Amino acid sequence: MAECAINYFEDLNVGCTCPHEDAFFANGEKEYFRVLKVQPVNSDCFLPTPIKADRPLPDGFDDCIGKSVSIYDNLDGMINGFFKMQAGKKKKKQIVVGKIKLNNKDGLIKQTFGKNHHSWWRSQAFDVAAVTIEEIEI
Repeated sequence: MAECAINYFEDLNVGCTCPHEDAFFANGEKEYFRVLKVQPVNSDCFLPTPIKADRPLPDGFDDCIGKSVSIYDNLDGMINGFFKMQAGKKKKKQIVVGKIKLNNKDGLIKQTFGKNHHSWWRSQAFDVAAVTIEEIEI
């Protein structure tokens, strides 16, 4: 893990190294995607997904990842992942997507649970005004 004083949005005192030691800073060049549940975009669009007792957790999930925000580095991968989840199965085939280019001030990320999925430990410095919104018809 890169050493830097970061004020995280979530309390990461979870009893293990958090973010994980192999988490890294984004370089501001790659675009990441997230399904947004409300408009206009606000800070609540970038909160960790609540854990539901009736859903099995993926292999490798721990309390630290439970404090991260799910993002994808590929739009098609995000769409596939979203519609496989219970929440996506009930949705109409139009979604609102937030596109962001994360920088080192925005927190740390780690590839998890598949080639396009990342866990992002968001910093307090992340500015939601930098999010581009796009409605996508599936």
